[in-house]
Amino acid sequence: MSSQPTVFQPIRGAALAALLLASAMSISAVFPLAVFASDSMGQQEPEAGQQEPGSSSEEDASPVSAPGEPQTSEEAAANQERPDQDVPDLEGSDNEDSDKIVKPSDKPISEMTPEEVRRFRAWRQQQLAERGKANKEDAAPPGSVTFELSFPPGKGGGSASGWAGGIRYQREDLAVLSDGVEILYQEIKISADTVEVDLTEKNVMAFGNVILDQGPRRLAGSTLTFDFESKTGTVTNASAYVDPDFYFSGTEVSKTGENTYSVVDGTFTSCDGDSPPWSFHLGRADIEVDGYARIHHASMRVKKAPVLYLPYMLWPVKADRTSGMLVPNIGYSKRRGAYLGLAYYQVLGQSYDTTFHLDLYSKEFFGLGNEFRYQPTEGTKGLFKGYAIRDPSDGDWRWKIDLLHETTDLPKGMRGVLKIQEFSDFDFFRDFERNIDRNSRRSLESKGFVSGNWGNHSLNILAQRQETFVSDDRSVVLERLPEVEYRLRPTKLGRLPLFLQLESSASFLGVDRSSAQDGTYGRVDLAPQLILPLKVAPWLSASLGGGYRSTWYGESLGTNADGENGFTGDSVTRDFPFASASIVGPSFSRIFDREKGAFSKLKHVIEPRWQYRFFGDIDNRSEIPLFDEIDRLRSSNVGTFSLSNRLLAKPRPKDGEEEGKGGGACEILLWEISRQYSFDQDQPLQRGAFVPALPGSMEDGGDGTVERKAGPISNLIRFSPSERTNLTARVTYNTLFSQLTSTSLSGKLALGRQSVDLSWRTSWNAESGEKRSDQVRLGTDLNLLPERLRLRTDLVFNVEESLLQQQRYLLEYRAQCYGIRLEWRDVIFGDERDQDIRFSLTLKNVGTFLDLTN
Repeated sequence: MSSQPTVFQPIRGAALAALLLASAMSISAVFPLAVFASDSMGQQEPEAGQQEPGSSSEEDASPVSAPGEPQTSEEAAANQERPDQDVPDLEGSDNEDSDKIVKPSDKPISEMTPEEVRRFRAWRQQQLAERGKANKEDAAPPGSVTFELSFPPGKGGGSASGWAGGIRYQREDLAVLSDGVEILYQEIKISADTVEVDLTEKNVMAFGNVILDQGPRRLAGSTLTFDFESKTGTVTNASAYVDPDFYFSGTEVSKTGENTYSVVDGTFTSCDGDSPPWSFHLGRADIEVDGYARIHHASMRVKKAPVLYLPYMLWPVKADRTSGMLVPNIGYSKRRGAYLGLAYYQVLGQSYDTTFHLDLYSKEFFGLGNEFRYQPTEGTKGLFKGYAIRDPSDGDWRWKIDLLHETTDLPKGMRGVLKIQEFSDFDFFRDFERNIDRNSRRSLESKGFVSGNWGNHSLNILAQRQETFVSDDRSVVLERLPEVEYRLRPTKLGRLPLFLQLESSASFLGVDRSSAQDGTYGRVDLAPQLILPLKVAPWLSASLGGGYRSTWYGESLGTNADGENGFTGDSVTRDFPFASASIVGPSFSRIFDREKGAFSKLKHVIEPRWQYRFFGDIDNRSEIPLFDEIDRLRSSNVGTFSLSNRLLAKPRPKDGEEEGKGGGACEILLWEISRQYSFDQDQPLQRGAFVPALPGSMEDGGDGTVERKAGPISNLIRFSPSERTNLTARVTYNTLFSQLTSTSLSGKLALGRQSVDLSWRTSWNAESGEKRSDQVRLGTDLNLLPERLRLRTDLVFNVEESLLQQQRYLLEYRAQCYGIRLEWRDVIFGDERDQDIRFSLTLKNVGTFLDLTN
């Protein structure tokens, strides 16, 4: 196994480090794509050669935000993924003709229309390109004055150079640069409307649209005082955008050392706009790059109202994943009371990390949990989740464990998977799982396997444990400890027209069904088969197959020493021959070479099919212990006839694609009628109680039953006009009693972002016509407001009892920087009923901040 480490991407705990990084007034050494916004849009434009706020170099042609306008989350994500992307062409414009892009009118970004914003950004992109050219030519803007200012030897000497619209000396050692200035000293560059340089003290004061660049780091604001000798200074009225999606402003940000900063009266949020829906305010913060931020008097606010106050916080400010406490989660549950969720995230190396959870409830519930992630190589990864909660009603600890491990770093290209699911008790699903499918589950499965495929050969080694809950105090456990399975797919035998196929397995099985069927035993199964394909005509094909199955069991069923029907301790062998035959055709088809909707061609195929299956007599079937489908095979001599109507369609080529490039044909409609027939007089496919009024029943019985060797008629209709829309209907009709025995309807209808899922299953007693079950499940996903408000429902209705067994309504609202989730659930389990309503608030880049359940 390779030992090359794989670096994780920061998870939610580490992402929070960006909050305090924002407080550091965009330390671009950590986030080189930081974009800084200024206070207003009518500022003096930076001159030639100056980097645009947010661009790492003049060659970097990423779109930048307008002054005073932070990027949206979509723009930030796009820029992060494609930092070299170009601004889209304007309608009716040609990027090669720069004269067609003109500067829009100066006004606040909030008052711009979307079209004006788009044109403004295109214009800014053009300005950036022009300044990049000017910088390459190492020339100041036309009409500007270049300068070089020398500092005294007592302050380290050296000089500062640059350009300005104008220059004058207020006194002999105080130069005043105006009308747009750029000044360079060593790795430091300062841009502003006006700059005053004190040559004796070797410091500067800058005013208006100030940008300070020092290597990869950038500070921006209204004013700047900076000491060139110590390389420290202060920016006032600062504002910034920091990846990923944090907006920052501060009354005063100071660079106090090479890697240290301080912030006074700061605000950071993931929301844009002057009045963000939520934000964090801080009185003072001291930040060390690649270290920690020490924050005093922090408060969370909704709009302008404070909702949470913390006198002191310690927060990591690092680019890598960082150990530390995560944002607390608060909530309320009627059953468990007020809730405080605490979590600690610990980095264990480049490829490992873990999170510890502590849940405190006012009604004496107490929860502990852990998540452990690892990915030591590209081909190996895993996730462990464990959680335990103390239930004060009985003082017991109830728990669950989930583990998923996957690897492809095995010899010969083999793949390994380990999946473990364990719960302390049957009621844990209902009490603590919110998913409708999961909280009503009745079985648990844990397994691990190693599998490989080499041409026609496949090998699978499986260990498995499955527990099915029958009642609160009874369950059935089946185990493979382990099982080795080898399969040979049809392989041609030399020049013969025959193909060999093989299924084989050796298993050590464990069963716990009752006191009489509780134990372990071995099983070896071997089933070789020869297949002869026959190509009679292009419209008719057939195949014949035959083989022999032999299965040895280390245990058998019968009357044991205690007089119970269970394991006897004796081995048993089951042997029987099997055969198969298949005839497909004659097939009839017609092609309709015309466009219909999204399809360019249609093909209608009518295809009859005859399939025959024979399993020889199994005389000792009652002695065979049942574990899986291998053991449930029974003697049969059955043929199946089906008639299929299929409609195939070829997608229409997209604009610009050549004919025939639209993709392969797909089946959009199938109607199949089928019926089985038994050739064994002792195995009828339809049987029922003797009914004198039933036509023909007198000649069938006399012993109280009626039988038919022909089976019920099955109908299948499947309609799939698109990948997201489908409908399947099945109907089974009992010809012996002229009665429907089952119907089912399932499908999904998707219209844009709206979708509806439906399944309806009904069954009847063929003899009496009484309905056995009738259940409808309906799920919807409705986008009420595009990209904003979504309603999801999941309903399970028992039509026979007129009972709504399960219902769940989930309303989600997603804003630019937060999400609100409101859920109501009502579930009936037998004689018990659970109802709850849940409200949660999620903050972007922070996580779930509030979770209330009643």
